[in-house]
Amino acid sequence: MHSQPVTAIDLRQNHLVQSEALDLAVVWPEGEDKAGYVKAVKLVVEAMNAEGLGRCQVLSQDTLTLEGNQECKTKTLELNIYAEPADRNAAVKQAKTIAGNLNTLAVLGYYRSDAALPAAAVYEYEGVLMLSSGSTNVKLTQYDFKHIFRNAANDDSNAEILAKYIHDQGYINVYVIYERDLYGTDFSNYFIEHATAIGLRVPAHPFFEENTTDFLPVLSSLRSKIRPINLTDEIALLQAKLQRAKRILQIARLSTTGDDASIIQFLTFEQKQKNGNNKFFDSMPRVKLLQYLQQELEQSSSTAYLEALFHSHQKELSSLAREEQYVKLEQVNAELQMWIDRVKSVQAQSISPASASPLLANERLTIRKVIDLDADEVLLKLEQMQKRVSKIKSGKVDAIFIAGFTPEVALAISQARGLNIDLPIFGGHPLIDLKNHCKTQNNCASYGEVYALETHDADEYRLAYNATLQGAKPTEVCAEGEENCLPERYACPHFKTAYTRYQGFATTYQQRYGIEPDNWAIQGYLAASMIQETLRASHTFEPEVIADTLLYKGNREFADKGLMFSCSSHGITEGDILVEEMKIHRLGDLLKGS
Repeated sequence: MHSQPVTAIDLRQNHLVQSEALDLAVVWPEGEDKAGYVKAVKLVVEAMNAEGLGRCQVLSQDTLTLEGNQECKTKTLELNIYAEPADRNAAVKQAKTIAGNLNTLAVLGYYRSDAALPAAAVYEYEGVLMLSSGSTNVKLTQYDFKHIFRNAANDDSNAEILAKYIHDQGYINVYVIYERDLYGTDFSNYFIEHATAIGLRVPAHPFFEENTTDFLPVLSSLRSKIRPINLTDEIALLQAKLQRAKRILQIARLSTTGDDASIIQFLTFEQKQKNGNNKFFDSMPRVKLLQYLQQELEQSSSTAYLEALFHSHQKELSSLAREEQYVKLEQVNAELQMWIDRVKSVQAQSISPASASPLLANERLTIRKVIDLDADEVLLKLEQMQKRVSKIKSGKVDAIFIAGFTPEVALAISQARGLNIDLPIFGGHPLIDLKNHCKTQNNCASYGEVYALETHDADEYRLAYNATLQGAKPTEVCAEGEENCLPERYACPHFKTAYTRYQGFATTYQQRYGIEPDNWAIQGYLAASMIQETLRASHTFEPEVIADTLLYKGNREFADKGLMFSCSSHGITEGDILVEEMKIHRLGDLLKGS
């Protein structure tokens, strides 16, 4: 009879159960700008040791059931800090060193995917739990690994957020600049995919290499593509979109009125336009009439219908002088505002079954139905079109998306401003580093208007918590720094639980380090706290059980224990623990004032 070979995971499991001291490794970039992550992890580990890691449950090998809550030898958790390597080979070598220590229970950190991806394969083989807090590459958690997790939104999700924001602000063209490395290439590809899918144009997407210091060729290539907008085409497109939205609203209204005569009149006109037959719908059953209305809705929602409207308006506008085109633009804007006011006024009506008039109740139902239509989401589209009108009138329809790391990105932005390329610049979480970098270089004023993604914002949490105490009603958007305003994403019980728990950590952090926790400190606090709660829930130090606990119980545990701020926080999917999606923060005002 042959015994099964002992695997690396078996060796680690046996060692961790018997060892009195366990190690938690943190792999993170050196530098004061990100030091908050390690500082936060240290505080949580101290709290874990003070609490004690000695209570566990033992699995009976005979009955395969838990024998009960038994006392084990008290264990301590020791922290080992490692500087994140700059290249793949060094990352693999370092990961082997960390995993070679059989005391290593888990690894936190990893800011760059260049290091996280190759290291993950080592940790998976060795049975070491990895929770990455900065690596955003989609592939990290798509290899069906059992021990690899992260608590940061991935590049695909972040690119979609940025593309939608830029589009919804009314911009028309977005110029992409990216560093040709793992992060820059993948992030820019995802962004271009999402941007073009929702109607943004990407006229140029030049790249630069790592360690580039002269961005003149890249910026010159970009600037050569910047052209004045085609006023005829943009107004024609706005007119077409508005006409389509109005038609969808009309069809939705007809489908809820119960007025067969109006439906027949509408369909008869449409049929007459097609083949001259105006008797086809007479005496037709209502069910059949509604089927024809649905066909009209599908046709109106199609790209072909929008293109036909666009070409019709384009032909009309091309014969007008520029001044007359601007008159048309103002007319479109006025009509947009009229429809926006109408929709909002109906939404604002408080209708109770006892007091509502049938007409008003039906109007609200119609509006709700139209807004919910996947075809156009009328209200949102109307407001977005109005923002586009504003951009066209101002002539500021262009933006830049940049994907890369400091210092290259900082140099690229400074040199772009030096060439009078003053377009607003959008990017991922690495742009947050500009806040500290520009202060060091004493050139913040030259950066101009910059927007970056950031996961955590302590000020935003504080304002939202105070708003909940004041009984504020949830709203979709709050102005930056607005008091007594509660964003919908925090209008849930577990936000209050999370903020109360965070306050305790923030107080300790302030007392220890003399500063408030920044974005990376909060990320480190959450990552270490997830390990803490996973150990509490798993009642063991066996790597397989810990990983399964994190995978299958983490979402509920983290919400209940106050580790999820956002009400819409994602659970665990393929190893991604998205505690909170990244949000867009404007850095411009802060940088100008530095």
